[in-house]
Amino acid sequence: MMEIPIALYSLSAISGLVGDFKRSIKISSVLSAMASLSLLSIAADALSRGLPVQESFLGIPLIIDSLSLPFLFIIALLSLVVSVYSISYMEVHRDIGRPLAYTLLYSTFVLSIVFVALTSNLLWFVFFWELMTLTSFVFVSWRQQDAGIKYLLTMQLANTVPLFVALGIIYSATGSFSVDYATLKEVASSISPAQLKLLYAMFLVTFLAKSGSVPFQFWVPDAYEAAPSNIASLMAGVMEKMAVYGLIRLLCNALPCSESVGYILVIVGILTMTFGTLYALRETHAKRLLAYSSVGQMGYIWFAVGMGMVFLTRGIESLAYLAFLAGVFHSFNHTLFKGLLFLISGNFEYSAGTADLNELGGLSRAMPYSSLFTVIGALSLAGVPLFSGFLSKWMIYQAGYYSGIGLFVFGSVMAVFMSAVTLAYSLKFYTSAFGGEPNERTENAREVPSGMLLGEGIIALTSLAVGVLPAIAYPILTISLNGGDVTVTMGSISTDFEYFSPIALLLAVSFIAVASYFVFRPKTADVKPWNTGALFLPEERYGAKARDYYRQYFTEMEGIYKLGSAAGKVGRVLLSALMSVYLVLAGGLVYTGREKKRSFTLDELRHRTVRYLDEAFFAPMMDLVKNIAVLAAGISVSMDELFLASMLTTVIILALLVL
Repeated sequence: MMEIPIALYSLSAISGLVGDFKRSIKISSVLSAMASLSLLSIAADALSRGLPVQESFLGIPLIIDSLSLPFLFIIALLSLVVSVYSISYMEVHRDIGRPLAYTLLYSTFVLSIVFVALTSNLLWFVFFWELMTLTSFVFVSWRQQDAGIKYLLTMQLANTVPLFVALGIIYSATGSFSVDYATLKEVASSISPAQLKLLYAMFLVTFLAKSGSVPFQFWVPDAYEAAPSNIASLMAGVMEKMAVYGLIRLLCNALPCSESVGYILVIVGILTMTFGTLYALRETHAKRLLAYSSVGQMGYIWFAVGMGMVFLTRGIESLAYLAFLAGVFHSFNHTLFKGLLFLISGNFEYSAGTADLNELGGLSRAMPYSSLFTVIGALSLAGVPLFSGFLSKWMIYQAGYYSGIGLFVFGSVMAVFMSAVTLAYSLKFYTSAFGGEPNERTENAREVPSGMLLGEGIIALTSLAVGVLPAIAYPILTISLNGGDVTVTMGSISTDFEYFSPIALLLAVSFIAVASYFVFRPKTADVKPWNTGALFLPEERYGAKARDYYRQYFTEMEGIYKLGSAAGKVGRVLLSALMSVYLVLAGGLVYTGREKKRSFTLDELRHRTVRYLDEAFFAPMMDLVKNIAVLAAGISVSMDELFLASMLTTVIILALLVL
């Protein structure tokens, strides 16, 4: 099953040996695109043959089942688009001058995401999860090391440590780190309630931090701004979705679904959609705006998934199916429109040399195709009817409204308001870049090469098609529900609660528009010319820059912004405290005989001198898991399997850092 895409990704990885930067990138991108097409064919074949499909590759157990299939589709689709786009786009980063580093890291990054979605073994899940993090860290660090360090520290403390704690708990119950998902159900029944709650908490922290949700949102804007736009597209489009997949897989499939976890997700979702959306409204850099937008859209997804978990534990199956379908559907849509918009920000870098919206303007004439694709992506993001984001958001509103639960109804109302704010910053994104007249920065801008437009066109048309004909995505998305009261035809979707037809809405809107034109047709009249004015300032001063949009509202919402900043500070304090505990458990490395015992801030930890290699990577993780397992079960831990896994991880880290 996986031999062909893995072989193609492997060839893509070593294509950097060609030496010439442009040729290496072209060969690597073509091979990666072929690998992505192969993944799409595998997913389509699995869908047609019936699920699940199981096999093993080099001892790694793989499975395509009803949950992994939708995520495999979005990984394959976006990686195909990004691979095609990268052929020309990577010229922007030619000065990096290390084609082998790029080709190796890119292929490893995409392949690690694929294996996260397909492996059926928890230890391999953790291994590829860490590999996904490390490869993305190197991309983030290429141009902004501070952003990379912030990202890596956050992931190590809020991803690696909780995952290893979870492994320690599982080891205490099974005597092995290598367990499949089916075994986790037995673990839940064999450990104490306190250990089970800790296991839920560790997985929950891991997936919320990876998705950049409150209170871990502080790493997202710096990391996405620093990463190349094609990589930022993959990080926002599919890497974030692995958090959604992992949470559903481990906390509502392998382990019993928890009502408490569902409520936590609902609350986190509401906070995340609110703060992420409001911070996006204030941003003036295209990639930072999209980064905060991704935070906000993840809030919608967590809100839906959390409601689904609560409904499922209460036996309200129809609403549970609707909520889970809405969450998975919005994950699919977010991959489409956010992946597209990050690629558009790469267009700005390619043609104008910057993605700062304050320095852009007047690009609609020079870049008409980019302008069109941006309109599609922005309206889909805002959830405008007839575009893909509308239907998934509409289903989220339905699930919350019909639940009759006060918190869920409130969340649905907030989701509607945040959609209006999303429309506001989507308009800001488009008009500040494409509206007005060209300035000194954009007067010589030209449309990007056809290869970049081809990739964007594929994903833009897919997003538009899903909005008008939702049944296109139905076989892929609803298979994860294994049933449910959801009916989709080619032009409509209905549940026990509501019916929606995009085609009917399109016809209605078209009729109203035509009728309005004839009823309210503008009339012309002769007027006297006005010629007494004069310009006292340069013409460009009469236009509005991105920083001027909605400025009058920011003062009124200052309290909300301060609350959002406080949430980020809480996350940083928690991470600093966790690092101190981590170092203590790892062998008392926080202090020596000459130092007073104290906690460290993230900035201090960044600059702290590492005395030995194993202090940075190897010994702390081994000792941490050993201590957690001993505390959990009071047994002596054999370190053989952990030693092998830690050594492999260390070798990979060193290889990536040396290149």
